[in-house]
Amino acid sequence: MQLSTTKIVEQLLTVKGHQVVCAVSGKEAMKIIDSQPIDLVITDIVMPEMDGYELIRALHKQSDPPKIIAMSGGSDKRGGEDLLHVAKLMRVDRILLKPIDSASINAAVVEVLGAASTH
Repeated sequence: MQLSTTKIVEQLLTVKGHQVVCAVSGKEAMKIIDSQPIDLVITDIVMPEMDGYELIRALHKQSDPPKIIAMSGGSDKRGGEDLLHVAKLMRVDRILLKPIDSASINAAVVEVLGAASTH
């Protein structure tokens, strides 16, 4: 059985001592974010119901938005680099091209959360 990227990221971050809450769509993520404080959102761009771009826009409208890492491996129509370029223009804190590895996800989280704690 192959693990989803969500499960892999959850396991990697949990092992590093982070408290992780997972969602399968942007819509589900917003419900979670509206119900509890979240420091960091790691979102895929291609998701059901509410894609990563919609989620990023919704997060930026919050009074105290969380940090955002966007990741993508592309879609049927566009490559991951193109999708992530748009996310970067939307002012996400970090982008990751899939497939990701443990070192890159850990480095991105430390960089983004480290930047958050220095403010």
